Amino acid sequence: MKKGKCINRAGCLLGYRGEILTAPEDNFVCRECRKPLQPVTKENPSLSLFKKAALGLLCVLILLVLLLGAGLFMKLKRLEREPATPTASSEPTQVVAEPTATPTPAQPPIATAAALPPASQPAGAPPEPPASNTQVVSEATPNLDLANQANQTTKTEVLKRIDLMPTISAGNKDKLYVSVERARQMGRIISIPFSSGKTALSNADGEKLKSEILAPQIQALLQDPTAVFVVLGFADTKGDEKTNIRISQERADSTLRVLRDKCGVANVLHAVAMGGSTLFDDKGLEKNRTAEVWVVLP
Repeated sequence: MKKGKCINRAGCLLGYRGEILTAPEDNFVCRECRKPLQPVTKENPSLSLFKKAALGLLCVLILLVLLLGAGLFMKLKRLEREPATPTASSEPTQVVAEPTATPTPAQPPIATAAALPPASQPAGAPPEPPASNTQVVSEATPNLDLANQANQTTKTEVLKRIDLMPTISAGNKDKLYVSVERARQMGRIISIPFSSGKTALSNADGEKLKSEILAPQIQALLQDPTAVFVVLGFADTKGDEKTNIRISQERADSTLRVLRDKCGVANVLHAVAMGGSTLFDDKGLEKNRTAEVWVVLP
């Protein structure tokens, strides 16, 4: 005789219940549906004991975790309900009487800058940009020698930027490129520093630039009708390159407008954005926030 289970779970009640049946080996079929039985192997008793022990150990661990969690939760709730107890000082407190303040006569209020009335400004006029902390400076003796290393370096950088200028027509770009490339003399004549984030000249800076233009060494250059004046705008290297190009272009454009509209410069003027630069100082970023006026003599 052998033990087995009926595998016909859908059409046999004994198979559905999973009952263990006994049948002779030569007729090892279900007595109800007459389907072959599946032999039942004897389970290893040691393996069964191991499973039971592991299951019991797992149950104990889960119970311990639950008990520890419940205890920790109750302790936290108790600490939240208990008021904070101030620590008493071991030293006695000494009471000191405050001296009686001697009354002083009332002083008249001091006028501050905030209390002063604002200066009159035409209605609808845009607010004037604040003056920079630095000063417009002209070269006492402009160095126009292209054998000078600094002039040659700037010339190379200007030629690179002219190729990348998106806002100038192809014809004007070619003219400017040829003027710089074939220049016999080229040099800086004026420097205009800008504060961080500022791109427009204030009225005070414009007046200072106008006075610098009147210097004899610059007036001598303005008398040459072939002289081309190139305004180079610079920015520091903190921002991304696209933003630095925009800032340096706005600084160059603002300086060019002052030269043309307020200083009466009639020579050919070009504004070139040099972007973020370390030409002036690779550590002091503020020294690279500037615009420069260069003269190019063909």
